[in-house]
Amino acid sequence: WFLPDCIEERIKDGMGGENGLLIVEQNFPPLTKTDLNQQIFTFNLRCTEITELINPITPERVEIKFKAYRQNLAELQICLADQKIEKTLTLIDSDRYFDYFSLDVIIPAETEFIKFYLILSQHKKKIYLGVNGFCDNLTDIQPFIFKNSPEQIFNTPDWVKHGIIYQIFPDRFYNGNHELDQDFSEWYYQQPAPGHDLPSGQEHNAFSLVDDWSDSSSLRADSKSPSRKANTNSFFGGDIPGVMKKLDYLSDLGITIIYFNPVFPARSNHHYDAADFLKIDPHLGSEQDFRELVSTCHQRGIKVILDVAFNHTGDTFWAFRDAVEKGPESEFYSWYEWKKWPLPSENNNFNPSDYYNCWWGFAHMPELDFDRSRLSPFENQIRDLEDADVNWPVVNHILDAARFWLKDMDIDGFRLDVPNEVPFWFWKIFREKVKSIKSEAYLVGEIWHDAREWVSGNYFDAVMNYAHFRDPVLNFFNLRKSTAEDFDARIRQGLVTYPRQAVQVMMNLLDSHDTYRFLEIADGDHTRLKLAVLFQMTFVGTPHIWYGDEIGMRGGKDPDCRRPFDWDYTRDQSKTELRDYFRNLIRCRKEHSELRIGEYRTLLAKDGLIGYKRTLDNEECIIIINNQNKKIDLKLEIQEKNVYWKDLLSKRNFILESGALLVHLSPWQGVILKKIKKG
Repeated sequence: WFLPDCIEERIKDGMGGENGLLIVEQNFPPLTKTDLNQQIFTFNLRCTEITELINPITPERVEIKFKAYRQNLAELQICLADQKIEKTLTLIDSDRYFDYFSLDVIIPAETEFIKFYLILSQHKKKIYLGVNGFCDNLTDIQPFIFKNSPEQIFNTPDWVKHGIIYQIFPDRFYNGNHELDQDFSEWYYQQPAPGHDLPSGQEHNAFSLVDDWSDSSSLRADSKSPSRKANTNSFFGGDIPGVMKKLDYLSDLGITIIYFNPVFPARSNHHYDAADFLKIDPHLGSEQDFRELVSTCHQRGIKVILDVAFNHTGDTFWAFRDAVEKGPESEFYSWYEWKKWPLPSENNNFNPSDYYNCWWGFAHMPELDFDRSRLSPFENQIRDLEDADVNWPVVNHILDAARFWLKDMDIDGFRLDVPNEVPFWFWKIFREKVKSIKSEAYLVGEIWHDAREWVSGNYFDAVMNYAHFRDPVLNFFNLRKSTAEDFDARIRQGLVTYPRQAVQVMMNLLDSHDTYRFLEIADGDHTRLKLAVLFQMTFVGTPHIWYGDEIGMRGGKDPDCRRPFDWDYTRDQSKTELRDYFRNLIRCRKEHSELRIGEYRTLLAKDGLIGYKRTLDNEECIIIINNQNKKIDLKLEIQEKNVYWKDLLSKRNFILESGALLVHLSPWQGVILKKIKKG
């Protein structure tokens, strides 16, 4: 990608690159005007674009959600066509662009289909919305039809709502058994990957085992020496026994969910280029090691989810090797999308994409073929199984792999790599298979943008929440390039975009194995990280920690963000204090249920000051974060009497004075105020 010269402003994208920034003037006319014959503006939107979704919550209840341009509607109603009952949707939220409406509809017993249409009102003007779009006359409307069946109910795992996720890159966490260390004896280390002879002068990127765990210099490029590149092929010896030995550390921190990057046998240290979906890399440990780890985790109340990449395999994968050797005579040749065969044998420097489809052109990651009637990426948008020529051997093998990890290894769910590059219909089959084995298994997809298409009872429970959590948090707390008003609007958009069941299990991350570390972007400023974590641990969804963030690890572009865990962190008081801060916030979240599953409501958002409330039944917390370099004296009007407020961080008590709660905040400070009844 390149940035046009006309765009002079630049902003870091968090992955080592830059995005262009174009400032648009805001003095344009409002979206709606009530003096134009009291017209309702639909802006030629199709009905599929303006209706958000139908969210089946239980067999007796569905949620109808809808969004419209801000202040464009005076009222929004739903008419249950069969019963001729009209109900008004509640305006549940607004941001600077849209109003969001919602209504829970009770379904009569044994009702198979729900027929409804929407009535949009603006003053005396009404317009009707059905499956055929917008109509001026009620007689022209064709109602939406929703089939009410148990299969439609969208349930997400309850344990995830109460969890703390800790992501581990196995090779970089802890070396628990040196006998497992890489010796590069496997056949695939004896020859270069297809099309990738190691050019002269790049010996720095040869496969190697780093003897000194604390020396991560090979993972960083040297800007002063352009020939010195980061080594993406170095190993450090982290393994499954190492994680077992550090479970006390994780339990003490408060972790309840471990998310492992892939553990398949593979040529790479990241293991996304699997050689076998049904095995564990012998340099990480044995099947028995992994079973013992999962069992021990379960005894400690810790769940385990595994990262899987089913869009592709490695070029070392047994089926691909058979296809390379035998060509069309191989029963596995059709598992991949071949353009021509055989591969060149003498000169290995060729373009693999000329011979087979591979993920983003990487030769060592040949793409699997799910739909025989279409090439990638055209197969990915197909939703109905009937519209695809299903490559059942591929599909069934992946389903067998899911069963192996869920049943034989007893894991609790999957993080799905690049799932938007796999057909929709496959994920529906995959979900059905996974949930039939473990109904409470967690399915979370890696999708970096708005993912409403994938989050439902048909596909995923949640996604890695880059779009509606990580990105706004990064801009507000770290880069400090957005106001509290902008931050609040972007955060709340995520709350109304996804079904409420999914919102509570979103993987809310600050960084990951694919991004710069949060502290690297913050240039080591712990204050920025602390405020971001304070928000993360008090927001809706499941907090995610990329290993080492809690002790202040830094790292730039991959592979630098994957440095070995700094087990000498206790020598640095600032790192120890940071870990204690993480642990204290995790404890607060665990002890106060409203911080996990309570309702979220914004109280204030101005400049660098954000305040919000979390409530559940009679329990209530108010969180105020001063993300700016000035003191703040805040006065909150409180109606309830006979209460006082305790800051769960400083343990200070705040007393109401004349019906107001006075809060004084230093620069870059936050509080979690818990309502306590007197007496």
